Amino acid sequence: MSEGWFKLHRCLFEKAIWQQSTPEQKVILITLLGLANHKGREWEWKGTQFKAEPGMLVTSLESITARCGKGISIQNVRSAITKFKKYGFLTEEVTKTGRLITILNWGLYQGGEYITNKDTNNQVTNNQQSTNKEVTNSQQRGNKEVTPNKNDKNIKNDKNEKEGKEREEEISILPPLSFPTEYHKSIFDKVGEVGYRTWFINSNITDGPVITIEAPNEFTKNIVEEKYKKHLELILKKKIEIK
Repeated sequence: MSEGWFKLHRCLFEKAIWQQSTPEQKVILITLLGLANHKGREWEWKGTQFKAEPGMLVTSLESITARCGKGISIQNVRSAITKFKKYGFLTEEVTKTGRLITILNWGLYQGGEYITNKDTNNQVTNNQQSTNKEVTNSQQRGNKEVTPNKNDKNIKNDKNEKEGKEREEEISILPPLSFPTEYHKSIFDKVGEVGYRTWFINSNITDGPVITIEAPNEFTKNIVEEKYKKHLELILKKKIEIK
């Protein structure tokens, strides 16, 4: 988590969440952006695996406070998270085993091309080589017009195509929404896209005397059991069993 870098888009400074936040809350906001996963990552949670999507992090108030540094208290973090939820910046799910935070509109802040130092150094080297070659050609040909070398064009095109593919791979693309059953669609309508993608899209839901929701892992099961079960029973008008 301490390696690499993350983006801080200028549009953030124009948003109400930034304009209306205290200095402490701004520190917490930037810290959360820095702690969030920039690509899918699997976590081991009590012996089970849970896949965190880009923009998500499993953490605690104490951990966030420590990463923010001196001058930030747990109460500062708690108040900031409550405020950020009201502004639609993030969502959180709290259980006895941890706190899952999801940065909404993650692509707005982190989407697009990633330019590495290697790319920059390669470009500088290529520019220097091109400049030296042009000087040599000019000296040899005098005032004659220099004709571009076709091989240079092919190399440049191949390089651009390769870089384009690499950048496309680095952009996180969410899988399309799917609703295997009518219950999946009803749950989506209730909890929204973020909640559905996080907790229900990979769950098997079967009908019977009771509705059975088979979660993909123990962590997801605990979240659905504690946060969603009672509300879904009221909406679907049937008892629900979480497995």
